[in-house]
Amino acid sequence: AAVGAVVLVAVLLAALAPDSSRERAAPPSASPSETRTATACSVSYRVDGTWPQGFQATVRITNLGDGAIDGWKLGFEFPDGQAITQLWNGSQVQDGSSVTVTAADWNRSIPPHGTAEFGFLGRQDGANGAPAAFTLNGGACGG
Repeated sequence: AAVGAVVLVAVLLAALAPDSSRERAAPPSASPSETRTATACSVSYRVDGTWPQGFQATVRITNLGDGAIDGWKLGFEFPDGQAITQLWNGSQVQDGSSVTVTAADWNRSIPPHGTAEFGFLGRQDGANGAPAAFTLNGGACGG
């Protein structure tokens, strides 16, 4: 009977002890460079004027956070095949409908609750819908 009690205690202790094998087998978490988090920001996209096959737009990024954003890249997709033909207050790279605008030297820092703005001329053939979503430095940014 004493042997049975010892075995029962050993089984109970084993059942209650933390299973360290699960901790070792857990998959590694993503590194910060692989994880894109939302940035505390908002973006307004405004079409200032249109003409046959062209338009002018202004984009304003607002930093909603309590820290400065030092250096920014804003990404978005044109829904209707639009193309930027001239941009000011930044530089752009466009690949098909995908656009990335990088800050100019003089507006690279957006202070807490401050804004940065750029404008551009674009070409459109027919529809001229606004981008539906924006990313700032790779993370989601409210539209």
